[in-house]
Amino acid sequence: MRRLCIVLMLLVSCVAFGAETKSLFDPNRHMRVDEVKPGMKGFGLSVFKGTKIEKFDVEVVSVLKNFNPKYDVILINCKGQNLEHTGAIAGMSGSPIFLHDDQGRDRMIGAFAYGWPMVKDPLAGVQPIEYMLKLPVDTPAPATQTTVANPQVTGQTEKPAAEPRASVRGSSDRATWNYFDMVPLPGASKAPALSPFAKYGSLAPNPSLFGDPSETMRLHPLATPLMVGGVSQKVIEDFGPIFRAYGMSMLQAGGMGGGAPSSGDVPKLQPGSVLAVPLVEGDMDLTAIGTCTEVIGNRMWGFGHAFNNEGVISMPMGSGQINGIVANLMTSFKLGSMSGLAGTLTADQTVGVGGKIGKAPPMIPVDLKIQYTDGSGDVNYHFDCAAHPKLTPMIVGVAITSALTGARDLPQYQTMDYDVSLQFGDRTVRAENTLVNAQPGDVFFQLGTPLMAAAENPFERVMPTKITGTFRVTPQAREAQILSINVPRLKHRPGEHVRAFVQYRPFREAEQTMPVDIDLPKDLPDGDYQLVISDWQRYLTDEAAAKPFRFTAQDINEVFAVLKDVNEIRHNALYIRLLRQPDGVAVGRTAMQHMPSSRRRVLLDSGRSNISPFMSSAVKIVPTQNVMDGSAEFTITIDSEIRVEVAGKPPKGEQVAPKGEEPRNKPTPPKNDNAPAPASPSQPDNAPSEQP
Repeated sequence: MRRLCIVLMLLVSCVAFGAETKSLFDPNRHMRVDEVKPGMKGFGLSVFKGTKIEKFDVEVVSVLKNFNPKYDVILINCKGQNLEHTGAIAGMSGSPIFLHDDQGRDRMIGAFAYGWPMVKDPLAGVQPIEYMLKLPVDTPAPATQTTVANPQVTGQTEKPAAEPRASVRGSSDRATWNYFDMVPLPGASKAPALSPFAKYGSLAPNPSLFGDPSETMRLHPLATPLMVGGVSQKVIEDFGPIFRAYGMSMLQAGGMGGGAPSSGDVPKLQPGSVLAVPLVEGDMDLTAIGTCTEVIGNRMWGFGHAFNNEGVISMPMGSGQINGIVANLMTSFKLGSMSGLAGTLTADQTVGVGGKIGKAPPMIPVDLKIQYTDGSGDVNYHFDCAAHPKLTPMIVGVAITSALTGARDLPQYQTMDYDVSLQFGDRTVRAENTLVNAQPGDVFFQLGTPLMAAAENPFERVMPTKITGTFRVTPQAREAQILSINVPRLKHRPGEHVRAFVQYRPFREAEQTMPVDIDLPKDLPDGDYQLVISDWQRYLTDEAAAKPFRFTAQDINEVFAVLKDVNEIRHNALYIRLLRQPDGVAVGRTAMQHMPSSRRRVLLDSGRSNISPFMSSAVKIVPTQNVMDGSAEFTITIDSEIRVEVAGKPPKGEQVAPKGEEPRNKPTPPKNDNAPAPASPSQPDNAPSEQP
């Protein structure tokens, strides 16, 4: 009897829970898809100017069955509010559509969400409200190790996050993360799967819709207008294609400015009102604009299609205003801005977005200082960026680039020395390096990678808590092309010095020669070995091939260890690597070099997937004043019985390679017809210094 009571109580609880869930759909206010018939008429609500919600007429054309898997879409024709001229307008996404039923009631059928580019008639697709009301708006974001606090927004600390998604390698029961799954090796033409550039397809521009006529015949979710203020047109041109791959169109529309309503006039979120999602606030504004579909209590639904289709999220949302409508042959769009914060977006799926009205989640403070060595003055910038695993690296990249080009465009030839601290709670990743003639993509790869790695890994989603940095811009390109490398002696005894002479040409200067050397290990067995003298890009590629374990991780602490190793690779340095035999074994990221063959074989035959062989090597880093470009490799012979030595500096420009063989990757001087005639040689770079 007691068991029966317990079962009955559970059944009653389940029924009550189901009734509570279904109660969001009100048959007196909402209409299901199976009630819709062609020819039914009604109206929609949206804002076309300011904050006033206005009506436009609609008529059902048909119901597109199974448009999305198991989801229908209602095709409507629109009339009024100049829609006959503009067609479907980007920014109308989420506008509620009501139909007159046979009892004379106006009931909400769904959200204005889809359109065709370049159509002559105002046709649109409606996302049914019955699907949207199932969004899990009450599901809290999973907790993360770190928190993001911004007293200017809420004065409290919250934990915005979403379920991590990342690639998993290896056959063991432990996931393995690889750095190069999200960052391309130098010279790559295609972005890895986990890079934000992945949806962009490649690192080359995408063809436009005009280049693919079939795209104009496909019913698309309407693009989300991304209002941009405090950003130059050049930044929009650079980052626009990347955001378009994520369904957002960057529009230079200005920020809130003086036209924003005062706090007492901030409109509330209601069906048909402007729904704004701020990605960046402060000295730059980046705000997505759409429309609110429905509000029930403190729950809100909007857009009618995915924002980024991330699932469970925690992002600020607010109300806004529309400054105007721009009619366009391709796709018309709204220009708008945010009026004030109104709550938190908590759900982002195919059928729309949902959230809770109330306090907004915290944003990530970003403070940057831009210094110009030509005496034009220093400029400080402050931004608050939304916490989102995929969008945060991109919007931080836009913020940094806009700061660098805020006062003026970067010089055509320039050197950028940066020192940026990325804080993740009690962890800090310091990125300090030098870029020459930097482009937005260069800055993004250097500083966006730690943000991506911390958020997109199989172990734990860690969002940044604060970003601070200084960028020092010099209107001179401190780079040098390696012309030739000379190694006078190719035969040595163990423990000797290998001396080389690097002939290089700094930008717009005369050729120079820099001597470098490396000590051979005293225990080096007789035989032939590869010696590589290179720039940082060749060194990174060789290191990834010789010691892949350095770029993999099996827990979140190792992810940050990989980031630390990569950020210690200086661009303004030469790398001298002596590659030994494959006598190393790595257990996870722990390297054991020069192991006896018997012990090495025991470890390799143990059947553990986290054990890998690697090539032992000796590396010396030689700091330079310039970012070097070029490399050469040689084969040197170790002979403990050798007696003959050849001393002296080789003739200028002579390059020595293995007998009968040209050195691979032989550098060639760049062609620069506009360069002035060489002047007398300047002082060479600093003499090489040994580093651990």
